[in-house]
Amino acid sequence: MVSDPLWYPDTEATHHITNDPIVFNKKQIYNGSENVQLGNGSGMFIHSVGYTSLCNSSSNHLFTLNNLLHVPCINKNLLSISQFARDNGVFFEFFPNHCRVKN
Repeated sequence: MVSDPLWYPDTEATHHITNDPIVFNKKQIYNGSENVQLGNGSGMFIHSVGYTSLCNSSSNHLFTLNNLLHVPCINKNLLSISQFARDNGVFFEFFPNHCRVKN
């Protein structure tokens, strides 16, 4: 299970990534040969692929996380900014200490 339950926006990530198998609404075992490539050039094993939803606590709006990768060795939940914006029809505003999702 993820020791840090927060989702961290990542402008370089091509997919959403978590090590928590419980967050998935639906998933299937990944049988491909690709790994998640890290900035240092190393790769991490992908166990499964699926999707989940995140709820905005102030508006009760559900956002979809498609192509969510279950990577058991990752230690933070990563949110792909480009994929999230495209899948949910939103954009991000970045500030020095936070970001906002807008539609």
